[in-house]
Amino acid sequence: MSRQSRQKGTAGRTHRRWLIAALRAVVLATAAVVLCWPLTNNAGLVAAALGAVSGALFGEPAGRSRLRAGSAMLLAAVFLLLGSQLARTWVGWSWIAAALGPVAALHVGEMTLWWVVVATVVFVIRFAAARRPSMAILEVVAVAGAGAAGFAAHRDGMVHRPLAVGDWAWSRGLDPALIFLFLGGLGTLLLAGLLIQEGRARRLPLHFGGLILVAALLMTFVRFEGLPKPDPAGDLGLTGEPEQGEGGEGSSEGDQQQDRGESGGQGQHDLGDLEFKDDYGDSGEQAPIAVVLLHDDYSPPPGVYYFRQSAFSQYNGRRLVQSTRDDVDADIVRRFPFQRMVVAEAPPARGGRKALATTVGLMVEHVRPFALDAPALLEPSPNPNPMRFQRTFKVRSHVQVIPYPDLLGRLPGDASWTAEQWRHYTEAPSDPRYGELASGLVAALKAEHRSDPLAQALTIKSYLDANGIYSRRSRHADTEDPAASFLFGDLTGYCVHFAHAAAYLFRSQGIPARVAAGYAVSESDRGGGSAVLIRGGNAHAWPEIYLDGIGWVVVDLTPEQSLDEAQPAPDPRLQQILGEMMRQQSEEDPFSDLAHQPFDWRELGRRALWALAALLAMAYGIKAYRLWVPRLAPEAKLPRVGYRATLDRLSEVGLRRRMGESREAFARRAGQLSKDMIPLTDLHLAAAFGSRNAARHEPSLAEQVRRTSDEVARQIRARVPRWRRWVGRLDPLAWLWVK
Repeated sequence: MSRQSRQKGTAGRTHRRWLIAALRAVVLATAAVVLCWPLTNNAGLVAAALGAVSGALFGEPAGRSRLRAGSAMLLAAVFLLLGSQLARTWVGWSWIAAALGPVAALHVGEMTLWWVVVATVVFVIRFAAARRPSMAILEVVAVAGAGAAGFAAHRDGMVHRPLAVGDWAWSRGLDPALIFLFLGGLGTLLLAGLLIQEGRARRLPLHFGGLILVAALLMTFVRFEGLPKPDPAGDLGLTGEPEQGEGGEGSSEGDQQQDRGESGGQGQHDLGDLEFKDDYGDSGEQAPIAVVLLHDDYSPPPGVYYFRQSAFSQYNGRRLVQSTRDDVDADIVRRFPFQRMVVAEAPPARGGRKALATTVGLMVEHVRPFALDAPALLEPSPNPNPMRFQRTFKVRSHVQVIPYPDLLGRLPGDASWTAEQWRHYTEAPSDPRYGELASGLVAALKAEHRSDPLAQALTIKSYLDANGIYSRRSRHADTEDPAASFLFGDLTGYCVHFAHAAAYLFRSQGIPARVAAGYAVSESDRGGGSAVLIRGGNAHAWPEIYLDGIGWVVVDLTPEQSLDEAQPAPDPRLQQILGEMMRQQSEEDPFSDLAHQPFDWRELGRRALWALAALLAMAYGIKAYRLWVPRLAPEAKLPRVGYRATLDRLSEVGLRRRMGESREAFARRAGQLSKDMIPLTDLHLAAAFGSRNAARHEPSLAEQVRRTSDEVARQIRARVPRWRRWVGRLDPLAWLWVK
């Protein structure tokens, strides 16, 4: 090889190395900014980006030098220590603040700290990757981890964070999740591509184009299938896929009677029951799982919105479970509405109740619908944003408006109940301690209230509130009667323990009672708007008593002592955004929630067209890559990729190698169209079967292939009609038949 060729090759490798290093530094700097965004100010973000660039540029040559790994790590540690101390000095010495000003001193200290920290971390990662190629995976993991950490809040359902990106996107009508998904995935894939293709700089633009296409296809998939849903907390079995018989096809109003439990059948009793647990999980408490729009102002008497999903009224000898009877708990909605659904035995909107319309949007799939207080009518609702909401439905509830003191004097139960129904709602454990404790508490009431069911219930509630200790960690689940172990033991447990204990005490006094499960949201969390945000931590179980003329009344427990931290209030910005999403309902929404509506062939066709368009884009991308790669391929690869591109051009005009036909025979047959096909085949075979070194060290061979390929292309253009060539060029699968 001549000196000129060697110099050219050295210059090319140097240029390629710097190009890869620059692209890598940009990716690492972007990851550093994403990770540090919620931790520092704008000055710190600039310093973090510069630190990533510095660490990448210095770590590469250090890793390829003779510097020992131990010495490099020691130098990095010393640099980090000295830099951190310097950052403290900027804000610790008064004369510096006096000279620069307090604000400038803080900014300089912040910039110093983040530059040092990020530069050190990136230096260590790049040093390890340059020293040992297998350690390059650390960079991919770092970039992916930075993206995951930076957008962790968004992934957990905080759709407005980070605010700098979320506010910009929402103000323009864009869903920031698509931006995050595209940038994060593209950054990680880009760095992975750089690691793999370090020796092929000419092909980098093609790989970047492929990565962009993959990211775009992923965004399209998410647009149709939705985003990963946040994981709710241990939610008392409220979430999950609807079981068979709970979420099937809709039915008419008359057909709903069987679903409501009015005419037998066991399909409505398939759901799980409320379990006692010793360790009740608290992960996912902040994850938003639903949003409810109130279409009229409503302030609940207890100051809490109770969204009931299930009721547990049948005593099985150990705990309360969902009833297997068909004449009780008929107010529980057991399936999602697919058309207008009237709820049986809903209390009338009078005598202490009023009608309130709400719209519920579920961000996480639930086993059955929930509704505010006493639902009377449900119907499906168009999904305003299927990417965010699994399904939406409207509810008309007859909510309680009468204050609790005005309920005093009401009789327990319903005069129309049979003896079996009374027995069902008052059956309790045979343990006499329940009755003794309840009777002792009731005895302290004034004589005029001693037989009043609400007064008795509130007295028992006051005792449990004052003496009970709320904790998700308890040791009652394995006992024969967990409620008794809690009530007559340490009185430490969570909502399931309190609700069962209260229900048993109520029943011991002849008060019809049951345990309900759903969500409880404080009215103060509503923040004055019309949207109520429901989070995983709002999952709750509470006791209810039945009063004549009013129906089921919540008598919830609020322990004064708690071993767990209180749940923070919801983010008002997030609540506002989700509420605005719910208000953007339209009957003409082209992306309606088809998974929960009757089958829509038009939408199926639309999705099929999108899938076809994606496949065509991929096919055309591969075709363009194979035709244009000879212009970018290194000389050593040109005999192969140049010959392949020529075969693709011949395939476009209908000339393809037959099954079992040799390359030489095909060249002679193709010679009728292009006489230079024979020498091109000879050059390809020479490079493939014996002239690899020649192809690498003799530019003349690569130049011959390039020149001969261009001549074959010219002869095809000269001898094949233009219309035939255009038909072949439009064929996205012509390359697929090349052998």
